[in-house]
Amino acid sequence: MSKKSIPVNIVRRLWSACGGYCQNPKCNKFLFTSIGEDYVSLANVAHIIGRGKNGPRSEHELAQIIDKDGLDNLIMLCLDCHKVVDELEKKFSVEEMQRWKADHEKKIRGLFNIPTINDEKKLLTEVNELIDQNKFIFQQYGPYSQKAIEGESGDTLTIWRRRCLDTILPNNRRIVNLIEKNKRNFPYPWDVYQEMLSYKLHVEAFEDNCLIGQKVNDYKLFPIEFDHFIKTKLGIKLLPLEVRAEEELEFRRNQISKFINRFLADHNFIAQMEELNSATMFIELKDQRTFKVFVTNTYYFTEYTFNKVMAVDPQVDVIICSNPYGQYSESAKNLCIENRIGLFMLREFMGAIRKTGDEFLNYLLRSEERERLDKFRKPLRNKGLARGLKIYLLGSYLRRKVYRDIDITIVYEVGVTESEIDKAVEAIKTVAGEESTKLDFTICSTKEFSDMEFYHNNLTVIYT
Repeated sequence: MSKKSIPVNIVRRLWSACGGYCQNPKCNKFLFTSIGEDYVSLANVAHIIGRGKNGPRSEHELAQIIDKDGLDNLIMLCLDCHKVVDELEKKFSVEEMQRWKADHEKKIRGLFNIPTINDEKKLLTEVNELIDQNKFIFQQYGPYSQKAIEGESGDTLTIWRRRCLDTILPNNRRIVNLIEKNKRNFPYPWDVYQEMLSYKLHVEAFEDNCLIGQKVNDYKLFPIEFDHFIKTKLGIKLLPLEVRAEEELEFRRNQISKFINRFLADHNFIAQMEELNSATMFIELKDQRTFKVFVTNTYYFTEYTFNKVMAVDPQVDVIICSNPYGQYSESAKNLCIENRIGLFMLREFMGAIRKTGDEFLNYLLRSEERERLDKFRKPLRNKGLARGLKIYLLGSYLRRKVYRDIDITIVYEVGVTESEIDKAVEAIKTVAGEESTKLDFTICSTKEFSDMEFYHNNLTVIYT
């Protein structure tokens, strides 16, 4: 049975209350860490009173009446603290964990105390300063920044993610809270509050993306109308809104155009490129294949986005997600393959054009293949499996971006017992996690293995 997920709105409120830090007062670890170029979440939503009859602290008198998945029964901890409080449940009472949470939330509220303001100009000045600080970070490190377009190491993306967490998210939330807390201090209906509501949609989408990985079909971009409204109210001279909006759009288009040309213009497999309009180009390869390519700069490409592209131009052969920080969903990739349309990040497309047919549509980067291998290789080393076993990965898992199975072959030598093989199977299932349902096992002796024939052989040892 799959675990019931915590509602998104509950997780949002937990994030707001914890401020991005573990709520165990003896820990208070920041809930994100960088590993090389990647930024990893350490956050775990933990139940104070566990689910089920035998969950941690489930014998407590509140267990029968409290909503186990409600806000009052949840606390935000790091991975380590979550494991400790659940495995050593007797040492951490319900009351103590409730105190952790209450004291932590009080501390966070103190750090980000929202003042009562009766002077509209004073309030709008603070809002404008926060917007400008966010804008500066976006221009320096955001997905359309010069550093992102020209960057080779990935450091810009790491810095962008850090500044999102430590500066942009708190600034966004403070802007919303300043206006919401003080809305009764001004004549009703207060136009500032009405304008803020559109901005709030962007704030919530941005939090979903940065904090809980809740990708949305139609990501709400920063509404320049809100910035324009605030600055106009403050008497700051600006170009007309229509001009500012078009300039912003042109800036993004130009940056994406630079990005595309930088990587594709000198590609040794491309014979000719021709821009048809701001979103579409024609590419001819040196093997004489031709593609009509649609370039999108969306943050997260989904089936919904695919349908929007098809409504604009149903004749495209390839869709490139050109946003350096973007990605696409597995379901969107599947849908494109079914329609014989290539869906790629730009780097993928650069490699895929050397392939044809299904290999083109389903192209997998070498770095992704290594990542899939390492997912099994490294953990299996620590499982204490028997000597005389060899475990192989093969098939679509190593050949394709989208796959329906993960083929595992376990080869055993004479003397390896059935229980040792069963232990290996269980270890592989544990490592696979949510993907364990896709595992397809072949178990054979070394003699049987030597007689087997493999087609499209991508056979790689992950344990020996």
